[in-house]
Amino acid sequence: MSQDPLLHRTLTLLAATVVTLAAFPASASAHAPAPADVARSVDQPMIDCPIPSQSDFVDSWGDPRSGGRRHQGVDMIATRGTPIAAAESGFAEFKNSNAGGRAIWLTTDEGDKFYYAHLDDWEGESRDVDAGEIVGYVGSSGNAQGSHLHFEIHVAGTPTNPFPAVSDACTDESETTLPVGPLSWLPPFR
Repeated sequence: MSQDPLLHRTLTLLAATVVTLAAFPASASAHAPAPADVARSVDQPMIDCPIPSQSDFVDSWGDPRSGGRRHQGVDMIATRGTPIAAAESGFAEFKNSNAGGRAIWLTTDEGDKFYYAHLDDWEGESRDVDAGEIVGYVGSSGNAQGSHLHFEIHVAGTPTNPFPAVSDACTDESETTLPVGPLSWLPPFR
């Protein structure tokens, strides 16, 4: 029995979507940014992509975490050892913590801060860095589950949703992307 290629592709993509939504249940459709988040996103700095090579990421800002915490970053999924770049020029301070494992606090001259967590290793020592300079490598240190970079932006001392800035910096406009939203990318059924 031969299968309709469009139906086969549609079912394959649907299965992939279900697996993706199961991995990120709150981030796919249930999260709506709080009004303060929307206001902060206008003030976000323009950044270089923290993972200049291929990575996957979703808007998981505000998702619940252990101990009653809320997620204050974006998780960028990449293989262990993938290079991580400075989002802006500034001072990169390398630190260890229980939750973040090997981490970096990057502070710009304007006072904006970027937090990188769960690194496998750092590149060199704490120092002044230029935007785009390699500062470390993706890992799963600290309380991470699976290799990824946890990336935060703090503007004027306030954590702000990094997803819009990361999406702008890391998405190639020339690539075809699927629209956001459950099943919105499926072809219409005839």
